[in-house]
Amino acid sequence: MFDRRFTTTTLVCLSALSFACGTIPASGEDSGTVAEEPVLVADSFAYPISPTEFVTQAKDKKDEWYNALDFREDNHLGEDWNKNSGGNTDCGEPVHAIANGVITYAADAGPGWGNVITVTHTLPDGKKVQSLYGHLQEILKTSGEVKKRELIGKIGNANGRYLCHLHLELRERDASDWDKVGGGYSDESSGWVDPSDFIDERRKQER
Repeated sequence: MFDRRFTTTTLVCLSALSFACGTIPASGEDSGTVAEEPVLVADSFAYPISPTEFVTQAKDKKDEWYNALDFREDNHLGEDWNKNSGGNTDCGEPVHAIANGVITYAADAGPGWGNVITVTHTLPDGKKVQSLYGHLQEILKTSGEVKKRELIGKIGNANGRYLCHLHLELRERDASDWDKVGGGYSDESSGWVDPSDFIDERRKQER
């Protein structure tokens, strides 16, 4: 048989302890800190078009794509990717994220742009870069994390303004258009990098 006096005394003591000390964290919990979410690192890069991770910039028979307007040509801040077959034959073709990252913008950016997605990538050394995908026919993912080569959109024509193509930009943190859509052309290119050169230097080499 249990002692009623012991039970009453115990309850009073426990109540006092709870009032004085508050909730006691479960074993293994840290009451003073919140665990940080692990960062999704962009440890390799790939091209955003084509069924394969790598394409050449030339209009050749090695693949179906070519770089129609190169980085810095006519003050271009990115690259324009078209199918070798020309015209609007690439309308609706898949657009993939070039690396692991987080979508930071996905919306219709207005005349001259149409639908645009930007993805922020964290490199293994902690530095960040942003990729921009412009003139999309359709946005297939609007937020959250993406993995390399994950489908995010479809090639479009900026709501009928151009022939279909993908405008691809790659920016470092000091670019004046960081976290902005920007203008696509400028005589000032500080903070922008050549997308193909950057991808080629960091793509996972085929073994």
